[in-house]
Amino acid sequence: MVDKPVVGVDVAKDWLDVCVAGVAERIDNTAAAVLSWLDRVQPALVACEPTGGYERVLLKALNQRAIAFVRVHPNQLVAFRKSQGLRAKTDRIDAQLILAFLCHRLAQRGLRLAIPGDPALMALAARRRQLVDSLHAERCRLAIASLDALRHSHHAVTQALRDSLEAIEGELATTIAGNPHTAKLAGLLQTVFGIGPVVAVALIADLPELGRLSAKQIAALVGLAPHTNRSGKAQYREPTGHGRPGVRRALFNAARAAIRHPSPFRDFYDRLVTQNHRPGKVALTAVMRKILVCANAVARDQQPWKLAKP
Repeated sequence: MVDKPVVGVDVAKDWLDVCVAGVAERIDNTAAAVLSWLDRVQPALVACEPTGGYERVLLKALNQRAIAFVRVHPNQLVAFRKSQGLRAKTDRIDAQLILAFLCHRLAQRGLRLAIPGDPALMALAARRRQLVDSLHAERCRLAIASLDALRHSHHAVTQALRDSLEAIEGELATTIAGNPHTAKLAGLLQTVFGIGPVVAVALIADLPELGRLSAKQIAALVGLAPHTNRSGKAQYREPTGHGRPGVRRALFNAARAAIRHPSPFRDFYDRLVTQNHRPGKVALTAVMRKILVCANAVARDQQPWKLAKP
């Protein structure tokens, strides 16, 4: 960190605005341009804001050069912008702001470096979620269609979506089976009650930090850790949120499955509802967090769940 610079990057579709030591420049958002820039600057740490996929070229290049990187959450950047009283907004200013935020966090309490995942798995898992959502929407439209022509159209689209979903799921299975470490992890995760193949894929693809963080850290990262909300003698509802919505969605389905059949998770849910008088949604969120913690322990120890404490 002393000998090499830290860099803030604002990502756009066609270019990157990079800020080093307060000086910003623009480079093309292509593999060749990014690799050339990295070889010239040789940064120690790079921070960027997620932009829905346009940052993939940068992250891939950083992985190739073994350079650490941090994803800055948009909400954190918005709060930091307000704290600085900054209203002007351009790509160059945003790059400078990301660098200032990075330096501020490093000086105050440090940053958790991002752990790269498998880009192919992440893309396939994201596409599967899109197809599932589209299929659900098309089925809802079919249920209220009144004309034969409309029903025929909905049936055709539904079948096409099913075929595409089946192809993506097959590609996911092939990708996981092609990597011995990933295949082993998928099998271990499915020893946890409630976790099936779909949930295991979601955890592996969208949560590469699994097994590398503590129970509290992984729960906070996913968005299942309650946020304390107290003032004086008053204590308010402690909500959960943010984090990884795709992972939370998968864990929600896992928790629903786990509490429908005899298991330690069902006993835990019943105890929260009957003895502690917690609302059903609150108890279900607690089950989601407990399943996540168990999965984290399984991934950390590389042992089946039956050897871990739920």
